[in-house]
Amino acid sequence: MEKRFGTFNGVFLPTFLTIVGVIYFLRLGWVVGNSGLIGTIAIIIIAHIITISTALSMSAITTNMKVKGGGAYYLISRSLGLEVGGSIGITLYLSQAISVALYVLGFIESVEIIFPGVNKTAVSIVVALIIGAISIVGADFAIKAQYFIFGSIILAVGTVFISGDYNTPITYIGNFKEAKSFWVAFSIFFPAVTGILAGVSMSGDLKNPRKNIPRGTFLAIGITFIVYILQTIWFSLNVDSQTLMSNKLILISITKFPYFIILGIWAATLSSALGSIVAAPRTMQALAKDGVLPKKLGKGSGAADEPRIASIITFIIAFIFIIMGNLDVVAPIITMFFLNTYGAVNLAAGLESVVGNPSYRPTFKVHWSISLVGALGSYWVMFLINKWATIISLIVTFFIYLYLSRKQVTKTWGDLRGGIWIALARFALLKIRFNKEENGKNWKPDIIVFSGTPRQRQRLVYLSNLLTKGNGIVTLVSIVAGGIKDKLKSKEIITENLKDYVNSRNILAFQEVIIANSFKESATAIVQANGIGTLKPNTVLLGFSEDENKMIDYVRFIGDMIKIEKNIIIFKENAKLGFGRKKRIDIWWGGLENNGNLMLMLAHVISLNEQWKNATINIKSIVMKEYNNLNLKDKLKNMFEEMRIDANIELYNAEDETVIELIHKKSNGADLVVMGLAEPIEGNEQLYIERLNVLSEGMPTILFVKGVNIKEIV
Repeated sequence: MEKRFGTFNGVFLPTFLTIVGVIYFLRLGWVVGNSGLIGTIAIIIIAHIITISTALSMSAITTNMKVKGGGAYYLISRSLGLEVGGSIGITLYLSQAISVALYVLGFIESVEIIFPGVNKTAVSIVVALIIGAISIVGADFAIKAQYFIFGSIILAVGTVFISGDYNTPITYIGNFKEAKSFWVAFSIFFPAVTGILAGVSMSGDLKNPRKNIPRGTFLAIGITFIVYILQTIWFSLNVDSQTLMSNKLILISITKFPYFIILGIWAATLSSALGSIVAAPRTMQALAKDGVLPKKLGKGSGAADEPRIASIITFIIAFIFIIMGNLDVVAPIITMFFLNTYGAVNLAAGLESVVGNPSYRPTFKVHWSISLVGALGSYWVMFLINKWATIISLIVTFFIYLYLSRKQVTKTWGDLRGGIWIALARFALLKIRFNKEENGKNWKPDIIVFSGTPRQRQRLVYLSNLLTKGNGIVTLVSIVAGGIKDKLKSKEIITENLKDYVNSRNILAFQEVIIANSFKESATAIVQANGIGTLKPNTVLLGFSEDENKMIDYVRFIGDMIKIEKNIIIFKENAKLGFGRKKRIDIWWGGLENNGNLMLMLAHVISLNEQWKNATINIKSIVMKEYNNLNLKDKLKNMFEEMRIDANIELYNAEDETVIELIHKKSNGADLVVMGLAEPIEGNEQLYIERLNVLSEGMPTILFVKGVNIKEIV
């Protein structure tokens, strides 16, 4: 696409002409009459604090990236993400489209006052059609027309300052009890300064956006600020408050060359309308190209990629508001939309600066506090003007954000959000780096799962999510057997498959894929190295293998994990039953403190999940004949009550049955059985495996648990 415009014609002119527009000629006098000299200057300064900080933030962002079409939407979406950018971008587009109506209504108002009998509707339709046709033809014609319009406005402004007698008593502060409030006056005035986005909206057509946007924007802001202050002083010195509030075309009445003022009013209103109807379709085009809006709306025409479809839609929206509204109704609506956009631009620049990503290297540097002032100022003023309109606009923006989040639009760029989360994570990790090990009060399962290929072990992954219930951390590990040279491609494929599996099922887990020759050595190293600072896994979850050689490695690995104080869970699934009805959890209590505490905690956490919320926890224990079962039952009941674990207690005497037979008999109807693991003895791995096989044969799904360093459940 051809880049056609520079600083003066591409940024300064549209910005200047939009700022010195309908509000300057038709509403500034009313604001001065309503608010007084000091009140109006305060309004102008507050408005410029917001717009200057926004312009500074905008300049910082534009000098940090290659700016394409879409203006403020492009800047926000590439910084805060597509969902935030899209939600702001849609409201920005609407504000630009409605602005066309604002300027046309200003033109019609001036025509109606000068020619009282004119048919407003007919004139509105004709003017709207002419402006719409020009926008469809293309930006070139609109830019060329700006030179004539600029000359007309300079002539009109100059005419004002050589007129007047400069001897009217000055009203410094308006009588807000009788007139409209300060913030109502502010909301009427503020659209005047929203023109700072006119230049950036042409970003896709600029020769060098990084230089053109800051230079053109600040030149326009500086000159128009002086013009507005001088015009405010002129009104105060030449016209009394009552006349200013009652006569919206006072400039025509008291200047020496009224026809120049009429020319200036018409030129200003129509040029501003023209600028907005050129800018708005480009915002829509960028939204459509990013997939936020239907792609067809972004289709361009000709070598300049003119957004003709978007121009037609913009014309229709503007036309509806022209027919429906009047100037004082439309202005506050635009104010809300623009302030929301300004807040987002400032927020983007401020967060970029605070997070301090190395990729954020603007040549135009702005301190984050300035952007923060702009952001807070934007939202603060929104609430002061109309809190309900603010709440509604933010709710609309939020729902658009939710829609775009669920739509999951594909994007090809990174954004600031990742940097924000990394900065917050770094802050949190540094805060806890000297923390002591978890006690019972803070303990939660942080699990490292040797999942292999998750699709083949789906219930193992499901279990890890049950055990953390959104509080602990799950890391899924897959070990690729072999050397790096031979298995690197396999690792990449498995990594992508693992990510797809996790994302498609909304599983909250990290993923690690490791290339190694030996399971035991690599798994031991992974468990020790995984995590940062004190945020390390405390529990290892393994599946049960039917391969005897693998199980021997597993048993030796379990021994190593106990030595480095990691809890062990071995998951032995009943492939036919799975987790059954999810109604009953049996815990076989062997009396070992660490095992018992961990088994209780795991069963309790599982029962907190929605699918298991009706599950009963049964504590089962086998005692010797000489034990007094009632005394032991009372002791266990008191202990579990102190732990605040709701569980049934069942004690059995092993008489005519073996322990294993009794376990099989009493837990035959359970949906999940939790049993303790003994510490394996080196050299007896085979016996250890045989006992696990005997215990689990024909049983429901089992968790074999070995607790280490779990002293109490608080």
